Amino acid sequence: MSGGVELARELLTRPHQITGPVIHGEKRGRTIGYPTANVDVFPNATIPTDGVYAGWLTVGEQRWPAAISIGTNPTFEGVRARQVEAYALDRNDLDLYGQEAIIEFGWRLRDTIKFDGLDPLLVQMKKDCDRTRELTA
Repeated sequence: MSGGVELARELLTRPHQITGPVIHGEKRGRTIGYPTANVDVFPNATIPTDGVYAGWLTVGEQRWPAAISIGTNPTFEGVRARQVEAYALDRNDLDLYGQEAIIEFGWRLRDTIKFDGLDPLLVQMKKDCDRTRELTA
């Protein structure tokens, strides 16, 4: 599936967005250098298909370019619910819990896939962030 965010952006004349409070996740992202804002998406929200996206994260008056992940994080053991999380590029100092966040989807980068361990995942995450940086500049 393509995710359709590029077409949505064209038809809406703005990026598709979802809104919700930032909630606590598994806190794995902060231990691997990519702290994410996990967003508790409203039940009636239209969420793009699982995958990795480039876009923006907005909380209050602050807006950051963000690599966005939708899915169940299949590289890691265990069964978990589908999550929507955004990494504000190059920011590891944000405390956004409980605040309302807006995630805007600009471009679909790739499908969610299961990697053979943390190292290959980290290599791909760096590529995803580099591509996000280029697209959102």
